[in-house]
Amino acid sequence: MKTTVLFISLAFSGTLSFAQINPLTPWTWMKGDNTIDNLGYYGSIGVSATANKPGARTSATTWRDNAGNLWMFGGMGFGNSAQGYLNDLWKYDPASNKWVWVKGDSSIQQFSVYGTQGTAATINKPGGTYASVSWTDAGGNLWLFGGFGYTDNDFGFLNTLWKYNALTNEWTWVKGDKVIDKPGVYGTRGNEHNNNKPGARYGSSTWTDASGNLWLYGGYGYNSSTSGILNDLWRYNPATNKWAWISGDNAVEATGVYGTKGAANPGNKPGARYVSSSWNDADGNFWLFGGYGYDASSCGNLNDLWKYSSSTNQWTWISGNNAINQLPVYGIQGTASVANTPGARYVSTSWTDTNGELWLFGGYGIDGAGISGYLNDFWKYSPFTNTWTWVKGDNRVDQPGIYGTQCQANVTNKTGARQGSVSWSDQAGNLWLFGGYGYDDSTSGILNDLWKISSYNVVLPLTLIRFSGTLDNGLASLKWLTEQESGFSHFSIQRSFDGIQFSTIGIVNAAGSNARNEYSFTDTDLRKQAAKNVYYRLLITDRDNKYTFSKVILFSMQQPAGSLRLFPNPAISAVMIAVRQEEAGTASVLLTTMNGSIVKRFNQSLAAGISNMSMDCSDLSPATYILQVFTAGGNRLQEKLVILR
Repeated sequence: MKTTVLFISLAFSGTLSFAQINPLTPWTWMKGDNTIDNLGYYGSIGVSATANKPGARTSATTWRDNAGNLWMFGGMGFGNSAQGYLNDLWKYDPASNKWVWVKGDSSIQQFSVYGTQGTAATINKPGGTYASVSWTDAGGNLWLFGGFGYTDNDFGFLNTLWKYNALTNEWTWVKGDKVIDKPGVYGTRGNEHNNNKPGARYGSSTWTDASGNLWLYGGYGYNSSTSGILNDLWRYNPATNKWAWISGDNAVEATGVYGTKGAANPGNKPGARYVSSSWNDADGNFWLFGGYGYDASSCGNLNDLWKYSSSTNQWTWISGNNAINQLPVYGIQGTASVANTPGARYVSTSWTDTNGELWLFGGYGIDGAGISGYLNDFWKYSPFTNTWTWVKGDNRVDQPGIYGTQCQANVTNKTGARQGSVSWSDQAGNLWLFGGYGYDDSTSGILNDLWKISSYNVVLPLTLIRFSGTLDNGLASLKWLTEQESGFSHFSIQRSFDGIQFSTIGIVNAAGSNARNEYSFTDTDLRKQAAKNVYYRLLITDRDNKYTFSKVILFSMQQPAGSLRLFPNPAISAVMIAVRQEEAGTASVLLTTMNGSIVKRFNQSLAAGISNMSMDCSDLSPATYILQVFTAGGNRLQEKLVILR
């Protein structure tokens, strides 16, 4: 039986402009070693050199200063001769691709030198410390809190607050105790007091607010009397040198209160957790993802995403699951979906990009097959659409890296799976990743490789007006219409049978005209493939090798007659309507509210078999709608459509 299937994709208006980190954006191995467990090369203190490099380490602490330099302190790993807890302070200059050892020791297990509280001095220094946390203030000072490490005579949980002035190259012991394992003093919730202090802890999460306050959440350590996993939220005011306990519990092992997803409530709170990931967004909200700790009742790996508003002092459960040890939903690589979510994990790495989107990499957690191990999947979360996108990396644990040539970007490069890496975003919007515990190109251990992935804001010299096609007896014929092609190079037609791994099946060169240009490509190889679903997209490349993708077209080969499918559902900006009718003719599409008010109505000429129509949803308010299709044969098909924003 002959079957003809019509594909219609979204139309684009204007030139293609985007922030370009996508599945083909290459990683670049910039510095360090491509093998595990390497010693550091310190050189002379204060002198940058090409040969300098920090030793392999995990759970270090990082900052970026106002000049764009990237800073790193301590962690657990290798100094100049042995493995242990580190207190070396390094600075990396992205422009010169050089490290400089700035302060601290090149040997491990060093004690702190506190000096006088509140007084900077050249000899002051934190001791070797693991899993401390950091902030950068508006003046470019670097702040360091807690961790697990050395006082001036002992080793354990810390609650010391340090400040480093990069201009004077001096540390100041600002607050906290010179002894290990100190309990906290909570005081009255919401009130600053000179005696208040968080208990000693490591693996906390941090943020800064617009007023210059430093915020601290959770970790593993001490409340006012005992040790365990914490969910207390603290605010430090540098102007008054005082802590205030703001929210959360003053008891350990507290469970979460999730409330309704997407709805802020004074009673909401994340459960106790540590080694989570955190971000600030452009509106000043604090974001918290995953870690190891408590859902509403049990302890394990988490994948819940929370938002905190410091102005209302309320938490909102935004995304992810309210239960531990949940598997990921990867979806189609490079394609956002409200159904996507990273799996449960801890000790991941995070960034915020120049567009205000949140990025998550790796950690230790659960892959798509339900297996626990080290991860190298790279995710983007958009606060604007409340969607996750699996952008790069693997959907299986314990994958080795591919380093390529140092300082040369290559689309085949990839970071090995790892946990406990550290990160920066630079002034140009590039994202940087260093070290951790995980895989080089074959073996697991402690790493000191430095990676960069570039975020370009690109405007391609092209307008893609339409992308459509038909499937007729196993031949897929694709067509697209463009204009304004000055400086444009070519189209790569890409196909996938799982929506994840796309391969190029053909290339069509650009006409090079600013007039309207129509292109076509026929996939004759499809007849040889046994597939339930077929996905197509265009990789659109200009003469400078900048590129982007068209929307993905999905064709379901086994959709039954008289059926209706909506993809994606819930939808944000557009929905693909897949309908199968027995005879060719005009179908009528009707979208109504739940009470029957008509919102959209249009007719579409369709072939017999399965047809795909694209409907714009960008003008719809978030709600649940009824979508009906009246086929040429007189059948009425109906599905609920959920619109999100």
